[in-house]
Amino acid sequence: MAEPGYVLSGEIRKVLQRELGQFGLTVFTTQCSELNIRPEELKSTDLLRLSQAVIRAVRPSAGDDKALRVGKEIQKLKVKAELDALKGKERDLGSQRRLAELHVNHGNLCLATGSYDEGVRAFKTAVRVAKSSDHKLKEAEAYIGIGLIYEKENKWDDAIEYLNRGLCFAEEIDHPLGIANASKWIGHLHWHKSEYDEALKWLEKSLESAERTGDDDIMAAVMIEFGLIHSNKGDLANSREWFEKSVELLTNARNYKQLARVYNNLGDAALQEEDWESALDYLDKSRENAGMINNQEFIAWALFNSAEALANIGEVDEAIERCQRAIEILDPLGEPIGREGAYGNLAMAYMKNKDWDEADKHFKIAEEILGDLEAPYNRAHLYYNWSLMLKSKGDTKAAKESLDKAQKLLQGTGAKKLLEKVESALADL
Repeated sequence: MAEPGYVLSGEIRKVLQRELGQFGLTVFTTQCSELNIRPEELKSTDLLRLSQAVIRAVRPSAGDDKALRVGKEIQKLKVKAELDALKGKERDLGSQRRLAELHVNHGNLCLATGSYDEGVRAFKTAVRVAKSSDHKLKEAEAYIGIGLIYEKENKWDDAIEYLNRGLCFAEEIDHPLGIANASKWIGHLHWHKSEYDEALKWLEKSLESAERTGDDDIMAAVMIEFGLIHSNKGDLANSREWFEKSVELLTNARNYKQLARVYNNLGDAALQEEDWESALDYLDKSRENAGMINNQEFIAWALFNSAEALANIGEVDEAIERCQRAIEILDPLGEPIGREGAYGNLAMAYMKNKDWDEADKHFKIAEEILGDLEAPYNRAHLYYNWSLMLKSKGDTKAAKESLDKAQKLLQGTGAKKLLEKVESALADL
């Protein structure tokens, strides 16, 4: 039985007030009015267009991430209403297949809103229903969805296991998008673990299937992953080539979020070459594209990465301010890699001012953020930068200890350029 309009309205008001306070209630009233919807007569069929209207209304002030989260929460109510409508019809094969599809949709929306436990339950239900109705496409998508949730939770080995399960079903039915997506994420996780040769194998597989789809977004996403691996390996010319290939596709697709990401990566490559002006130009483009959709996460990445360049051209106070602004954005999001980068760059800026206590304090925070995360490159890069601070303040013994840690982490990873910098620094002590 369909939920009465006032019940759906009440649920949406709860979501909007929780996320946006009184402003959220104003948004709901305004968007209902503009869509000619009476809140007390709201139907589940209205929820998709209402969610899209809310996203557009909220994005300029609250940011892209929060706007999308609120919109997806509204869409979850639509999916739940459709699931309720199918109760009692589960024995019909068509209904079983539709049920599998809805549970996958529910899981994807939970992934988008950060409701990870609920999402895993939804995807596992989808697997069970898909098996019973021989719906291999939805079984593949459900396993991939579980893998993506575990990736978000930094459970990388579990993520790889479930992505591989999904890949097997995608290959069985020859579903290029599923193959490309699962392989890309497996490659991405091996990149995080600094297993670069393994990552490249998976990305080659992904790109082959991505090209079969003709989808600019997925092809560009794979190209960015290639660029990231070559960047960590120190092959910056190859890295830039992959990033620049993706720019054309993303521009055609008007994918501002991924454009912000790739310009950030081009900026990072310029930072590695100590080309500070080019880095700032790329990072300005990253902020510009992130600003088109008010994506706060990539605005923050551009801020703390540009701070590295600014600190190295003598604009230390501006560098510190940018890192602090980035931290204000990233801390509530909880994503470790970005937070570690922001705190690490803040420490480097304090080092430029010879404020050793503040520098050391923020390096320690960056180290704590990484925790038990299996990210050898990021951790080694942190220890290398930390050693520079320790050497500058005259603590050669501690600097060597930090470089020894970095060297141990990098051996066998293929991160040749960073390893060379570490070994050169050790030789100079």
